[in-house]
Amino acid sequence: MNLRKTPIAVIDKEEESVEKISGLLKNVSDLEIIQASTSLKDLEVMLQEKISAVVLLGPSYVLEDVEKLLRSHSADLFLVKVILLVKETSANLLRKAIKLNVHDVLEFPFTYNDLKESIERAEDTFKEVLAGKSDTLREVEKRERQGSKIIMAFSAKGGTGTSFVATNLAVDLINQNKKGVVLFDLNYQFGDVALMLNLYPKHTIYDIMSVIDRLDSEMLNSFLTTHSSGVKVLPVPVEPSQGEAISTRATMKIMDILSKISDCIVIDTPSVFSENVLSLLEKTDYLCMVASMDVPSIKNLKVSLQVLEQLKFPQEKIFVILNRADSKVGITLDEIEKTIGRKVDVTIPSDRIVPLTINRGIPAVMNAPKSSVSKSIHRLTNLLMTAKEKRGKFLLK
Repeated sequence: MNLRKTPIAVIDKEEESVEKISGLLKNVSDLEIIQASTSLKDLEVMLQEKISAVVLLGPSYVLEDVEKLLRSHSADLFLVKVILLVKETSANLLRKAIKLNVHDVLEFPFTYNDLKESIERAEDTFKEVLAGKSDTLREVEKRERQGSKIIMAFSAKGGTGTSFVATNLAVDLINQNKKGVVLFDLNYQFGDVALMLNLYPKHTIYDIMSVIDRLDSEMLNSFLTTHSSGVKVLPVPVEPSQGEAISTRATMKIMDILSKISDCIVIDTPSVFSENVLSLLEKTDYLCMVASMDVPSIKNLKVSLQVLEQLKFPQEKIFVILNRADSKVGITLDEIEKTIGRKVDVTIPSDRIVPLTINRGIPAVMNAPKSSVSKSIHRLTNLLMTAKEKRGKFLLK
């Protein structure tokens, strides 16, 4: 039996409708009417203050009346559940309502059973949110005490396998450590992380921009997409042009909050020292430099290492990963190491499992954990887990 009464707000343009609907509900024992209004301003206040309640909206107010308001407060609709009362439903109306995160659409006058079922579903969501909120707060406190580790995968040349390394590393880290890992796709225009993990995210980083000034840990967590491995993913915008709307300031704020809700953040980057990449370098604990067995890639790796030296990025925090390292292309590992002036830390062999797993959207460490490629990823993971920093702490330990 539910001893807690469900808070209900009744909002419609016509005062007569508000009184009629309120009258129908006031004698229902497990409901409590906390608001009866003719103004959408009251709905806006509830959204702004994140008041946990079910809002019966309409039927004189229609979806177009609140479309702009719902879009601007999309992240708040996990607590404020809007049930739209309409004179007549249609497939087009339902599609628009779903896109705007409207909880339900009921024809008015409604039956008590239909309303009860809709409210019960809202109640289930409230329970999940409250439980998740409690868990999130505990996790935030824990992360703030321990600190999150940031690992960046970077290459100054496209096509070297940076996204492959980043996605497989993130999954392997969570498999070996059972800790919270976030995979952040920083390649806002052409990122492939979601594709490589076969994810169809409900939200992307672009959706966060409408609430960036109010963004907090709980809200950001709701924008992440969870992969079957447990890795939480922050995907790139659907349209490349949307990436221009994401400022470096917004990127840094998102990263700061992610650090509070995860043990480790793996960043997949574009193949350029962009403003975002340079800004995040200052927060990066370990940098995985990815190159392949071709002269342009090795040249760009050497130049990148020189840039990092000029930026005074600690050399002990750099790991060099050579992809397709057994390719017979007239270059040897010794020649590469002599050219870049340092040892290669991890070599990843050529294997048909790589394109197969990419096309299937299943990380190699999950699809073929015993393959030579996966063993190389394991070596990288182990290096990162045991690498000591100057302050004497171990990564992820």
